[in-house]
Amino acid sequence: MFTTERLHLRASKPSDEANLLALYNDELVAPWITEGYIVPRHANYIDTIYAFIHSCVLSCVVEDKATGEFIGLSSFVGPMEPKNRNAVICIALLPKHWSKGYGFEIMDFLIDYAFESMNMHRVSLTVFEGNERAMALYRRLGFVEEGRHRKIVWLKGAWRDTFYMGILEDEWAARKKMKAAIP
Repeated sequence: MFTTERLHLRASKPSDEANLLALYNDELVAPWITEGYIVPRHANYIDTIYAFIHSCVLSCVVEDKATGEFIGLSSFVGPMEPKNRNAVICIALLPKHWSKGYGFEIMDFLIDYAFESMNMHRVSLTVFEGNERAMALYRRLGFVEEGRHRKIVWLKGAWRDTFYMGILEDEWAARKKMKAAIP
């Protein structure tokens, strides 16, 4: 449905099941996308994944435009309260696609889409303490830390905070204007 420079963002389909399960079962991904126990997810867990996808305002399987290879999943979590115009975004990529700029490309596109096409006032997200790569990405995109829950999740043998981050419509507009001014 959507195309960026290198990627397609499209609705999920039955042939994505194995890739979605692999994403949720990846030992490097799972700790950062759930507050629950990190356990192997059986084939019937696909029903839980699809329930999540169907509850979202927008959920996209991300694939490489040139090869069709599965890269990950990104969503605007729902239901969204229209009056407040806040889109909650999430993203998960298979580790072999980390450090290639895909996270930035996906998030940059979806944040623009939220403000330009969905008429959002803000885009927000949560991220677990220790996920420094994600925190750096979100800051690079213009997100600012707005708060935290202290020691709310047990992760990798320690209590971790959950950070709440957001970018407001006017902050995004200023960032976009600055990007456009760079030749």
